[in-house]
Amino acid sequence: MKINIIKDNNLENNEIMLDIYYSDNNKRINEFIEYLNYYELNYKNKVIVADNDYTLLEIEYNDIIMFYSDKKNNYCVVKDKKYMVKSRLYELEKISMDFIRISKKCIINIRHVKKFDISQTGKIIVKLDNNTEEVVSRRKTSEIMKYLETRRI
Repeated sequence: MKINIIKDNNLENNEIMLDIYYSDNNKRINEFIEYLNYYELNYKNKVIVADNDYTLLEIEYNDIIMFYSDKKNNYCVVKDKKYMVKSRLYELEKISMDFIRISKKCIINIRHVKKFDISQTGKIIVKLDNNTEEVVSRRKTSEIMKYLETRRI
């Protein structure tokens, strides 16, 4: 892949223009276009509405450490606080590529992960930057491993 980045002062503020050239046998182009469309969709709506004692507030995606479900309610965790959210977990895991489901009841923001601890038995523990730990369910272990492989630099 070759990338040429050119600054153009004639473009509007925050505007980006992409020209993509590819060969017919490039199999990754559709995946790349899908990623760009997903990024553009999420760039416009980077907040979620949460409930704080009957007061609605907007929380930026980057501030959310994780979402979890407890007793039929869904919550988002921001630093040491938690807020109730109306959205369902399957909707929340799609709001950004930074969110990944690690169990039936938990979605983490990959930007707030300090480290992944992998035991010899294959159990994965996610340590988050608010000093909490979450366990990856056995069903999600292979997904997490694939995700980590694709994110490797």
